[in-house]
Amino acid sequence: MSARERALKYISWSDIVEISAKLSHEVSKKFRPDVIVAIAKGGLIPARIVLEFLGVDEVGFVEVKFYKSIGVTVEKPYIKSMSVPPITGKNVLVVDDVVDSGRTMQLVVQVLSAQKPLEVKTLALYVKPWSTFIPDFYYAVVSEWIVFPWEVCEALKEGVIVDHEEYRKYSAYCSPR
Repeated sequence: MSARERALKYISWSDIVEISAKLSHEVSKKFRPDVIVAIAKGGLIPARIVLEFLGVDEVGFVEVKFYKSIGVTVEKPYIKSMSVPPITGKNVLVVDDVVDSGRTMQLVVQVLSAQKPLEVKTLALYVKPWSTFIPDFYYAVVSEWIVFPWEVCEALKEGVIVDHEEYRKYSAYCSPR
């Protein structure tokens, strides 16, 4: 299915903050992370918001490549780069925007677990119903392709017709590359 034919769900900046706040509150009742690790690129912004609400000082990221374009993946996810503070003996919360197949989150948890953290928990704003991995914390299960405000230009490059007032505003600033 092409980018133009997919069912889309647009998420606003205020929705992102509200969802992140609710998830952070849920995390705080059950888990006390020492370190937050964002899955880049999609998890960078949610991770920053969650660490603010949880009062966590240590943050890292793992950049994973899996998608070539909307709905098109490479054979398996691979780690492109990573910068994580020492996590041995610490509680780690891994954050991403969406868990689709679940393979990216599984890879990151596996790689981090080799560093012997005390415990690793996972959080995603959204989960797809076909995912083989269900995060410990998530907001909703959705089957639409989600377009976040931080990826408007990427969506346009993929042929998505931006049909959302807030997003159309941002799209005027996208580089024509």
